[in-house]
Order: sequence, then structure tokens, then C-alpha cells
Amino acid sequence: MARSVTALGERLRKQRLLCGLGLRETAKRIDISPSYLSRIEAEDPTPPSEDVLRKLAGLLGDDLDVLLQLAGRLPEDIERIVLSDPSMPAFIRLARGRGYTGAELTKLLKETV
Repeated sequence: MARSVTALGERLRKQRLLCGLGLRETAKRIDISPSYLSRIEAEDPTPPSEDVLRKLAGLLGDDLDVLLQLAGRLPEDIERIVLSDPSMPAFIRLARGRGYTGAELTKLLKETV
């Protein structure tokens, strides 16, 4: 999965500042070191774990799925679904090949329920 650590670091910094939180306070609240949070915001080439991103999303009121996508990570629950059903990769490829976006498929499925 392609990732954009620059966009991730910038987004996290912007959200943190919008929430009026300092780097040290944010790090303390999610139980990581300030230096690690600084590296994340400064585009460390190693993306943070889903757990760290989940904590940041909760604290900063951000969307976890967007943060995971920016980090180039697949959400663990989605990974389990894909790995447990051999037909899922083919389904995703077919949908993408036909030009469907995730939002369009979600809308289509909601309409059929």
C-alpha cells in the first residue's frame, strides 16, 4: 500500500495544534515519548503502529482509517477479513477493475439491504 508519511506527519501536527495540544502533552496522553511523536510528525520512514494511530485518532478527533491509509497500513480487522476469505482479493480487484470506489460500493450495498 502506498503511503505518504509527509501527509501523515503534517496532518497529525495540524490536528494536534488545532486541539491546542503541545507535543509533550500529546505524547504523555497516549503513552509514547515526545521524541517518538516528534519523529512521527517529522516523517519518520517507519510508520507508527495501528495502536499508536488509534490513540492519536481518539485524542485528536481524527479518522483512524484515513491515518492508517496515510501511514500505508491496512487496518488489522480488514487484513483478517481478507486473509480469512480467499475470494476477497478477487472481489476487490473486480470492483476496482470496473471503476467502483469504496464509497460507491458502500452506497450500493446499503441500497440493497
